[in-house]
Amino acid sequence: MTHDEFAQRLETALVEPMTPAQRTAVDTRVSAAVARAARRPTGWRRMTTRTALLVALLVLVVLPTLFGVSAALLRAGSETPFGLAGSAEFNREIEAVKAVTPIPPGYTWPATLRAKDGVVYSRGGGYMQVQYIAFCMWQVDWLNARQANDVTRQAADRDVIQGYPTWQSYTGPFADQSYRDLMDKVIAAVRRDDPAPVAANVDLNCSGVRSMHP
Repeated sequence: MTHDEFAQRLETALVEPMTPAQRTAVDTRVSAAVARAARRPTGWRRMTTRTALLVALLVLVVLPTLFGVSAALLRAGSETPFGLAGSAEFNREIEAVKAVTPIPPGYTWPATLRAKDGVVYSRGGGYMQVQYIAFCMWQVDWLNARQANDVTRQAADRDVIQGYPTWQSYTGPFADQSYRDLMDKVIAAVRRDDPAPVAANVDLNCSGVRSMHP
């Protein structure tokens, strides 16, 4: 789950009202806490005004909020739209996409292109990481071929780059319009043989790939 996606889900959860079942659960916990406190009157009498306010805040705001957040996350169950995948499952996705995604001759997949143990990922989203890195490779290779005046290699790279709108990372549900707009600018620059926008995108978004080109 990315930071932006979690923030959006959290924002959605915070504005959702508690359900009757959630209110009952909170009431039960609060009643139990009050009953326990009643058996320890000395402790409650020593409670400062600030502490009392904090307890009230916990009961009236924090607990309902946490119930709302957890309910929304569990209701979504996972990342939109396909749920969450553990690291082992996500690594299998990555390997499957790598097997069918072309990269320029002489390039190899970075060792860091794998899921981290104990981290959950968007199920079905492995192709986004793989194909984005591949597209970076093709941009870097096109720039290198152009600089080397390797016309044949440059033309081959251009053909692949211009075909990127058919890739799943461009057409799939994980790509929003802003991402496609950015990729379109790169593709248009390659088409008109303008290296500046391509180099700018590589410097900003593909620095790791640029440093590993053959």
